[in-house]
Amino acid sequence: MKYVVFFSEKDFSSFKLDKSSGLKDYNYAYINSLHNLRSFLNKKKPELIIWSHKTKISSEIFNNNPELYNTHLLSIISEDSIETWQPFHGKHHYLPESHSKAELLLKIDALLCLKNEKTFEGEKVDSALIPDIETLKNYIEEKGEQVTWDKNKIIFRENRHSSFIYLISNGLVKTSRMDQLGKELITGIYRNNELLGLYGFHKNPICPETATTIESSRVHRILYKDFKEILQKNPGLSLDLAQHLTDTVLRLKSQLLEMAYASVLKKTSNTILQFADDLQNPDFQGLKISRTDLASIAGISPESFIRSLSCLKKEGIISIKGKNINILNSEKLQHIT
Repeated sequence: MKYVVFFSEKDFSSFKLDKSSGLKDYNYAYINSLHNLRSFLNKKKPELIIWSHKTKISSEIFNNNPELYNTHLLSIISEDSIETWQPFHGKHHYLPESHSKAELLLKIDALLCLKNEKTFEGEKVDSALIPDIETLKNYIEEKGEQVTWDKNKIIFRENRHSSFIYLISNGLVKTSRMDQLGKELITGIYRNNELLGLYGFHKNPICPETATTIESSRVHRILYKDFKEILQKNPGLSLDLAQHLTDTVLRLKSQLLEMAYASVLKKTSNTILQFADDLQNPDFQGLKISRTDLASIAGISPESFIRSLSCLKKEGIISIKGKNINILNSEKLQHIT
C-alpha cells in the first residue's frame, strides 16, 4: 500500500475527495503531531511527505529512517521564505502557501510520476551520459524541478548561498549588482535555453549577483550537489563547461573595453544588437525590457540612451513605436563607430 503523508495543523481530510486518476492508487495519511509522525514513519514508508507544519523539519526523523532521504519531501512555505529557502536533501521541494488545490494536486502528481520514472529509467545511468552542455540542458529540463515566477520576482539574491543551477525554459531574467550608492547595475540578460547560476563547483557557492525576472518566466533547476556529481561522472562535460566559461570571460573583457572607450552611439547600437534575433522575428511582440534597464546594459544614462535611439531612428537604422524597437538596417547598426 502506497502512502502520501500530510503533516499539518490544518485539516486536509477533504483533500481525498479530489484524487485524480493518476493518484487513485495512493492512500493519504493526515498527521498533526510530531510524535504521531515518528510513529507512522517507523511502521510505514510513504512515497511523499507534505510538510505544512509550524514545526521545523527534524533531522532526527531522517537520521532514524535513512531511507527517507530517498523520499520526496514537499514543504509548504510562506512567500517571505522563498528567497531564503534551502533544501533539506536532494529530493526536497517547496510550494508557496498561496497555492490552490489544483496546484497542489499537480505538484503531488508530478513528484510521484518523477519518482516512478526514476525507478524505471534509472537516474544514475542517465546522469553518467552527459557529454556536453546541450545534453546537460536536456537533462535539467527532463529531470529538474520546474518553477514559475511572475514578472519582477527575485530568483536569488546577491551574497546569498546558491543551491541550484537553473535553465531558462521560457521568459527573460536579468542579473544585477548594487553599487555603493545603491544603484542597480545590470550584469547580464538570460533568455530561453540559457543556463543561470554557474558561480562555482563547490557545494552551495555564494551568488555574486541578484537574479530577477523581467517577465513571467518558467525555469527548471537541479541542486548544486547533483550538478557536481554529474561533472564528476562526465569529464567531457567539464571540458565543454570550461570552454563555455572561457568564452564568457573573453566576451566580458570585450564589453569592458567597449564601455571604457566606445562612443555612446556605439554602446547603444551594440545593446540593440544583443536582441537582434528577437527584433528581426516577424512574430516578436517587442522588447519587454525598460529603457532604464537597456541603458544600464549599455553602461550609459537613460537620457543618453534615449537620445541615441532618436539619432538611430532619424538615420533610418531602427524604427520605434511605443516601447517596441525594430531593426531596419542591421548592417549599418553593426558598423556604427
